[in-house]
Amino acid sequence: MDIHLNDKVAVVTGGTEGIGYATAETFAREGAKVAICSRSRDKVKRAVDKLRSQGLEVFGESVDVSDREALLAFADQVEKEFGGIDVWVSNASVMTSTAIIQTSEEMWHKTLDINLGSVYYGGLIAADKFKKRGGGVLINAASFATLMPSFGTGVYAATKAAIASMTKSLAAELAPLNVRVVGYIPGIIATPMTQAWIDRKGDILASQAALQRVGRPEEIANALLFLASDKASYITGTCLEVTGGKFCVQNPADAWS
Repeated sequence: MDIHLNDKVAVVTGGTEGIGYATAETFAREGAKVAICSRSRDKVKRAVDKLRSQGLEVFGESVDVSDREALLAFADQVEKEFGGIDVWVSNASVMTSTAIIQTSEEMWHKTLDINLGSVYYGGLIAADKFKKRGGGVLINAASFATLMPSFGTGVYAATKAAIASMTKSLAAELAPLNVRVVGYIPGIIATPMTQAWIDRKGDILASQAALQRVGRPEEIANALLFLASDKASYITGTCLEVTGGKFCVQNPADAWS
C-alpha cells in the first residue's frame, strides 16, 4: 500500500524538534511541500537548513501560535509560497509542571492560549484555506493526558482533553467542506520535552506499555502520515492512540515476566 503526499502542502506547527520535526521530515520525504513554525528563530533556521540539506522542499518562519493574527499571516505566507494548504498539523504545545492550585494565572492563560488557542486558529485556517483546495485534513495533538492526567500537570491535561472534544466538534463543522479532522494521542515518546522525565523514570514509564519501551518520534510521524493521506479517507472526528499499548491492561509488564 503506497502512502504518499505527492503534490500536497502540509503545515506543522512546533515543527522544529521532536514529533513535529519528525512529522515534517516524514511528510516531505513522501512528496509534500512542508512549512514549519516555532517561536524560536534559531530553531526554525536549524530545522529548515537540516531538511533542505536532504533535498526536501520546506519553508519556515518564527511564529507565536497563540497570536491569532501572526498564525493567520503565516498561513497566508504558506499559501503564497506553495499555492495552498492541504494538511494542517496543530502540534505546538507547552506543558506546565505544577499542580493546578499552584499554577499562576499568567501560566494558566499561557497554557490555554498556546495549547487550545492554536487549535482553534487551526480550525479557522482550515475552514478558509482547505475550502479553496476542495478539502483537506486537520490534525490536532492530544496526549495520553487526554485519557489519564498525571499528577502535577493538570492544566496541560485539561487542555489536551479539550482538544479531543474540539476535534470531534470541528470534524462535524468542517465535514461539509470535505475536511477531515483527527487527533493523535502519543504515549511516552523520546523528545526534548520528555527526555529529562525519561532519564529519571525511563524503566517505570516503559513498564506501563505493552511493548515495554518508550516510543520514537518517527513512530508518531508514520501514524500521522497515514491519517493525512487518502488511505484514511473515512477517519474523522476521533483521536488515534499511538502509545505502544500504554495501560491497555493494568499490568502490561506481567506479560513479560
